Amino acid sequence: MRRSPRNEGARGLCIALVLGALSCSAPAPRAPAGDGARELRGDAVGDSPGDGADAAPGDEPVDASVDRPDDGPTEPRLLSGQLLSRYRARFTGGESDHDLYETLDLTVTDPEHRWSGSVLAHAAYDIDGRASGGDPTFDLDDTYSRLAPQLFHAYIDVAARSFSVLRFGRQPMYETPLTLVFDGVRAELAPQGEHRYALGGFAGVGEHTYETSHSGDAVLGGFGAFAPWSGSELRADWMHLEDERLGVDHEDDLFGLALSQDVVRADTATRVEGRFTSIEGDGRDVRLLASHVDSGGHWSLQGSLYHLLKTQRSLAAPLDPFSDTLFELFPFSQLGLSLTRDWRHFALLTGADVRRVSDTSDEGEFNRDFQRYYVTGSLPDALPVTVALTGEVWRATDTDYDTWGAALERELDGGFDVTLGSNYALYEYDLFSAEERDHVRSTFVALRWKADAARRWALRYEYEQSDLDDFQRVQLDYTWNF
Repeated sequence: MRRSPRNEGARGLCIALVLGALSCSAPAPRAPAGDGARELRGDAVGDSPGDGADAAPGDEPVDASVDRPDDGPTEPRLLSGQLLSRYRARFTGGESDHDLYETLDLTVTDPEHRWSGSVLAHAAYDIDGRASGGDPTFDLDDTYSRLAPQLFHAYIDVAARSFSVLRFGRQPMYETPLTLVFDGVRAELAPQGEHRYALGGFAGVGEHTYETSHSGDAVLGGFGAFAPWSGSELRADWMHLEDERLGVDHEDDLFGLALSQDVVRADTATRVEGRFTSIEGDGRDVRLLASHVDSGGHWSLQGSLYHLLKTQRSLAAPLDPFSDTLFELFPFSQLGLSLTRDWRHFALLTGADVRRVSDTSDEGEFNRDFQRYYVTGSLPDALPVTVALTGEVWRATDTDYDTWGAALERELDGGFDVTLGSNYALYEYDLFSAEERDHVRSTFVALRWKADAARRWALRYEYEQSDLDDFQRVQLDYTWNF
């Protein structure tokens, strides 16, 4: 497979953003963080279909929670962002794999506030050469050249009086019924009126991280939203998606309707949201989300319910990035519930995940019935080390399993902290090898050093045991915030 030619044009846009910013002579106010790197990967047991997002290699995106340098009262910077450098080694049996990764999350702002830009780029380099298909360390990057660059987004936001968003370039959209990345233009009118009416639209060429050609790919869509009453929003989306792959043309229209309600008081915040989507007029899925946070009582509650209404077969990406290899996804329901409570010297997290395939005869390797119940208790400051213990109960087809997890963390002098832990998953889907692993027990030790407000180092060793194979992994990260 060859690298998508779309990355070449978008890479030119990335360079133009940086050169344009460097040509400005006056210092600019620091822009708010862009869309940044979203966590695109997930374990099979927790993901719902249709949220299709391609995963970035290197396991984890840029850690947006890492402290940025404190500029204090001085003038903000023209350029700000984060550079993550990572070395990863994996060992199993007599095989090994060594890789380098670089991830750049950059924000650029015009000194006169006429525009701002954001770039998220990634590159992977295979130090010891690409693995073959039969090698247990084989992953998606091994299907490309030894150096595999990727551009996740590179866009410019133009300030315009009548628009809340006017964006050009490669850009992600998270507000739509499903995550979308495309090369094109997005425009949203500034909300108007007492009920805050808003309209927006977008058009361009769809971007799929691991696809080799953009021939026949197109996206087009729009939305309308308004607030029927205080704290509410009613939003309708339409998305037209065209995608050509494996010699087949896909053309699909997705309609989405969502209603949300926020209730915010002095010490509490509650949000309830319901979403419905359909494809070509046929109901596709229903999702209900609810959350409540009580800061005064130090507790929170989250819940979700998802139901896939119709069997999903080969559709336009990103509606369906997987069925060409994993085949049909049959209707199922999944319920999630979690509760947190903090006391002075003790914190509790408990919850449940329950998944049911609508027809038991449709159960398959990537679509299973299961129940998972878990409880985690932690002692953050009652002992010299922070202790967290987790108990889990798994109930699945022909499988009953009770297991445990534990973590110990200790802060040391000089900005160091060390963590030792172990966790378990009944099913774990590896996006890099495209395999599902069963009964996965991971034991790890991690050492982190915060050199200063801008620089951090992290070293992690992990030993993973599963029904498929045993792996050892060593990972070294250097993060520079600027």
